[in-house]
Parts: sequence; C-alpha cells; structure tokens
Amino acid sequence: MAVEEAASLVIQAASFAQQGQIFILDMGEPIRTADLADKMIRLKGLEPGRDIKITFTGIRPGERLHEILFASHEETSEIGIPGIVAAKPARPTLESIRTWVATLEKGLAGNERAAIYTVLRDAVPEFRGEAA
Repeated sequence: MAVEEAASLVIQAASFAQQGQIFILDMGEPIRTADLADKMIRLKGLEPGRDIKITFTGIRPGERLHEILFASHEETSEIGIPGIVAAKPARPTLESIRTWVATLEKGLAGNERAAIYTVLRDAVPEFRGEAA
C-alpha cells in the first residue's frame, strides 16, 4: 500500500468515527512471509535458493504468527468504506462495573488473589492471569 493510500484511508475512517470506535483495514487473505520473499526475489528476476538464500531464523520473543485484530467478544460492522470495518466495543452496564470494583476492593483488602483474577477474567475475557 502506498503512503498516499494509507493516509487517505486514515482520513476517510476518521470522518466516520464515532466515540469509542476502532477501525481495522481489511488487508485480504494473509500471505506467508516465505511466499512474499519468494515473490519479491522473482520480481527482481532472480531465483530463490540459487541467487538469494532465504534463511528461517525462528520466532522471536513476543512475536506472533497471527495478529489478533479484535477481542473474541467484539462484533464488527461495515462503515460504508470498502475494506474498512469498525469494532463495536463492549459496553458493560454500570452495575457490572460497580460490582467488579466492589469485588476488586474487597479482594485487595483481603489479599484474595482468586477473587481479583475472577473479576479480571470476567471484565477482560482475554485476560490469562492465574490465581496464585
């Protein structure tokens, strides 16, 4: 994607933005890095493995094989711009938030890790912390 295209998409998406919305560009089907490297080498008129060697170094700490664009419980919606979708953020009720805060305060006061982790898992489904 050219810089001009990226900038244009950002400006277009911002014009549609409403409070709390997050926009994601639909980049199409994922492509393997090895396939991309192979195509780039061939575009230069070279032969992968003969003219240019591709070396696999392994995954680095913190690196992901797949990007997570939305939380598992988030819905998406079209915004009227082809290729861009918006996340519909989860909006817990105020009563749920009050209950979570009260439970957290009680858990903190009593050093009850299990209660704290339960609230965190309830409020943030992707939370992976363990009760210890």
